[in-house]
Amino acid sequence: MDTMDHMEHTVGAVAELAGVSVRTLHHYDEIGLLEPHERSAAGYRLYSAEDLRRLQRILFYRELDFDLDAIAAILADRALTDADRLREQRRLLTERIARHQAMVEVIDRELNARTLGITLTAKERLEVFGGTKLEDNAALAERRFGGTEAWRQRRERTAGYSAEDWKRIRGEQSGIHQRLVDAMLAGTPATDPAVMDLAEEHRLHTARWFHDCDHDAHRVLAAAYLANQRIGRNYDDMAPGLSRYVHDAIMANADRARA
Repeated sequence: MDTMDHMEHTVGAVAELAGVSVRTLHHYDEIGLLEPHERSAAGYRLYSAEDLRRLQRILFYRELDFDLDAIAAILADRALTDADRLREQRRLLTERIARHQAMVEVIDRELNARTLGITLTAKERLEVFGGTKLEDNAALAERRFGGTEAWRQRRERTAGYSAEDWKRIRGEQSGIHQRLVDAMLAGTPATDPAVMDLAEEHRLHTARWFHDCDHDAHRVLAAAYLANQRIGRNYDDMAPGLSRYVHDAIMANADRARA
């Protein structure tokens, strides 16, 4: 058995061990929450190992924001064994961890959304983007594009967009993407003028809503799409082979513009 189980500790030593003030221990004694088992010949409080275990339980419940009356009632319940109290403490601590983790996730989502320049409320983001976890790729996007002029423009422009603006943007994007999917599934070559027109519409959409996008910049985006580096839902998630099709259409459109 640990020699500390046989030791008696002064109030000052206990205060230092537990990280509480001597005044706090005096108060616990005065209200009967933690009365030391012994007194020295001079009348000083002496705490046993059992007193220290009781103090540990008290401090745990205080950490969980229980008031002193509630703690006293818990510790006075003789139907509870030490094992019961430990299991209850574990349950309470697990619940608190889960609550705090949920709070951290909410904060992370908010920070990530703001990284992408989306300043909508959580409710507005849900209405506009649905279950699409657009902000999950915020750190990846910032690592790739954070130092670029296009990224700076995107942040500046999108920071002022309302929920209605985002709904319009999403609607335009969905329309362009669906027409590209339809053309690909119909077997229309990416170099067909109609498909190149869709690529041009995509370029103008990007330039209007996000950042300057000439044909050279569009080629850079095309390479990212082909590598499935699109921030958000990848083209191949929409339809297998779409990333290659979009890439080829953009390249053909850029070549057409240069000619």
